Amino acid sequence: MKEDYFTEDFILEMRERYFRQRKWEKIRPFKRVAVLAIDLQRHFLSEKSKAYLPSTRRFVPRLVEFYGEASRLGVPIIFTRHYHEKDIMAHWWGDEMKRDDPMNELLGEFRPFAETVIEKSTYNAFYGTELEGILRKLHVETIIVTGVMTHLCCETTAREAFVRGFKVVFPVDGTLTQNRFFHEATLRNLSHGFAVTPLLSEVLEWLSSE
Repeated sequence: MKEDYFTEDFILEMRERYFRQRKWEKIRPFKRVAVLAIDLQRHFLSEKSKAYLPSTRRFVPRLVEFYGEASRLGVPIIFTRHYHEKDIMAHWWGDEMKRDDPMNELLGEFRPFAETVIEKSTYNAFYGTELEGILRKLHVETIIVTGVMTHLCCETTAREAFVRGFKVVFPVDGTLTQNRFFHEATLRNLSHGFAVTPLLSEVLEWLSSE
């Protein structure tokens, strides 16, 4: 089920298939933006973890570069940190992600950008958290969803953001999951009804423009 799929060819193929210019033009005027950095924890991104995502080495440098540029432009980046114990998530997956487990800390490469971190215990980063309140205080209109995993926490949070009235940007190369099939399924669904799917580089061009 797991594969190292996150290649330049895959990224460009997904952009070609699912990016909709007319949807992008609808979102571009709404530039009060925040980035969501979903669950960029060692649990998913360390080779020592059983949940390690094989494309991590391709993915992490791309995202670090994006966060660096977004920070330089003054865009707030809100991180989430996931844990679950003795709940429906633990029942479904057959194990727990304990709050105090060192493997559930953010990957070191992302810590310089993690001024704001909220904790969550399910796929939806809005559920039972202060995320919406933070976004409203910042007068955010548009959220850019990044992180892991594409088809679980990232997709669920993107859908919920749309329902709550936010414009949603879901870069094709901004999230990572276990394989190309999960990744593409999310892009297919979100690009139809919830989000626009450009490249991270296109997002930065937009944020840099007047």
